[in-house]
Amino acid sequence: MATEELHLIYRRSGGFAGIVMAAECLGADLPEDQARVATDLLGATTEAEGGERASPPPPGPGADQFSYTVRIRQGARSRTLTWSDSTVPELARPLLSTLGALAQPTRAT
Repeated sequence: MATEELHLIYRRSGGFAGIVMAAECLGADLPEDQARVATDLLGATTEAEGGERASPPPPGPGADQFSYTVRIRQGARSRTLTWSDSTVPELARPLLSTLGALAQPTRAT
């Protein structure tokens, strides 16, 4: 599957100030290893692989935690993943960092 077909929508909300950050990009805009991680997350089926939990994560301690939502689409496949600071899989952290650097403030919805 070509990296060019990969499309990501990122949203970070929460935190002390409550500023919502958002970004959209194509897989071609990402470093190759992170585009591969996004593709892997798209096909992940278990939490250990970066897939979704069966139920939403319990609220973590502290009001300053962020919540991350990443929608990954490639061709007909699409997946939306949601994590809190404490539940982000290790393999997804560099991808979230890159998407966060691309993000701009947006209105909360």
